[in-house]
Order: sequence, then C-alpha cells, then structure tokens
Amino acid sequence: MPSPTETAARSYIAAWQEPDRDARARLIEACFAVDARIVTRGAGIHGRAALATAIDDFRADPRGLSAHLQGPIDVQGPIFRFRSIVQHRDGTSLEGFDAGEVGADGRIAVLLAFGGPLPAE
Repeated sequence: MPSPTETAARSYIAAWQEPDRDARARLIEACFAVDARIVTRGAGIHGRAALATAIDDFRADPRGLSAHLQGPIDVQGPIFRFRSIVQHRDGTSLEGFDAGEVGADGRIAVLLAFGGPLPAE
C-alpha cells in the first residue's frame, strides 16, 4: 500500500495528465494543500487555483505538451522526489526533476521544480 506521501505525489502527476477539468480539480484538491506552493526558476505557483491555471495553460499550449513520470517516485517520510519528462508534439523533450514535502494533512505543501538536466561538474 502506498504511503500518503507517494499517494500525493502520484495524484499530482496524474493531475498534469488528466484531460477532464473537473477530474483534474478533484486530483488537485486531494494532493495539493490550499496554500501550497511550487517554486520554479520562473514565476512560482501559489495555491490550488494557480496550479489549476498552470495545468490549463500547459494543456492548451500549441506545442502539444504532455508530461510523464520517468522512473520511480523516491519517498522518505514526508519528502519525495521524481524525474519527469515533458514531451512536445514534434518529438523534442525536456527532462525535469521535482522534489517536495507533504504536510500533516497528506497534501503537498511545497514542491521544487527543476527543468532541464543537472549540470555537469
């Protein structure tokens, strides 16, 4: 049986893949705390409504974007990390790395999202 941390991470990933807006809203509510935030190198995301808007924009992008989990989700207590890939309709892709923390309510409180490969030493 998956832990609450893994369940929240999997629901978050599923929200990015869910085409139905109502089903997506239910996934966001289940996995993302009301005041949660996503920290990126660009503008961050704060709260469920902002996450829903970000996913709407992602899904409406004319490049035909899709996001997929790459490998297992690593869970250690309330923290998690996973690799992802964003694919474009033209076959190009961008890898990503996300790490986050789940609060006492079982929902993501903070997520750090990195786009692109780790730099070489």
